[in-house]
Amino acid sequence: MERLGRHGERMKRLRRLARRRESGLVVVDGRRIVEDLHRWSVPLEELYLEETLALSPAGTRLAAAAHGAWVVADGALEGIAPTRHPQGVLAVVTEPEAVSWTAGRGPGVVLDRVQDPGNVGAVVRCAAALGARAVFLTPGCADPFAPAAVRGSAGAVFRLVPCTGVPAVEAAAAVREAGGEVWAAAPGGVPLEAWTPRDPSLLLLGSEGQGLDPALVEAADGTVTIPLERGVESLNVAVAAGILLQRYRQLHGT
Repeated sequence: MERLGRHGERMKRLRRLARRRESGLVVVDGRRIVEDLHRWSVPLEELYLEETLALSPAGTRLAAAAHGAWVVADGALEGIAPTRHPQGVLAVVTEPEAVSWTAGRGPGVVLDRVQDPGNVGAVVRCAAALGARAVFLTPGCADPFAPAAVRGSAGAVFRLVPCTGVPAVEAAAAVREAGGEVWAAAPGGVPLEAWTPRDPSLLLLGSEGQGLDPALVEAADGTVTIPLERGVESLNVAVAAGILLQRYRQLHGT
């Protein structure tokens, strides 16, 4: 592996990529996520390893799998990586394409104007873990491949790639054509314990602050509400997604 100085052209380019994402490229930091990408056969286009990790068996294994690998001095990535503690590794990968979704068995999730990238990533992580078949992002949602979203998803955005080009109304129409339903998570709806959605169903979720667009609530076949106690008025959108998807899985075994 070629050793890079702190101020060479490649390192300057890496700093730019880490600060402002280029179309089609994703910067990933953190040893666990980079190792998971390798395990999931996600191509590592560029790999940057600090010296101590580069000399380890794990570093050697990652470098052998990467299309290009470089060594930098220990601590050199701390001022470049999106996180404060990159754990000695930073990778550049190609942004994956969302798989075309056909409504069938299982739930789909629509996120409406969720602007926090960490929340977007956390919802994708829940959706991937709990059997959702697709995640749709309406205009106004955070970039699912921003560093905070990738970290919040623990890399799940590469396993269940969010769909950004399909309008919510189009996804809803596909679900209904398959005999399913569209449910909005909103106050005043069916209590969670009484909720019995058909399979498939599309779940509409908004941000904790704004909630769902009223037009989406109006277009849904029904609303579902998670009962809260002790004066708590709302839940983080990823927490709500996890509760609803687990209830769905208990009912349908997805």
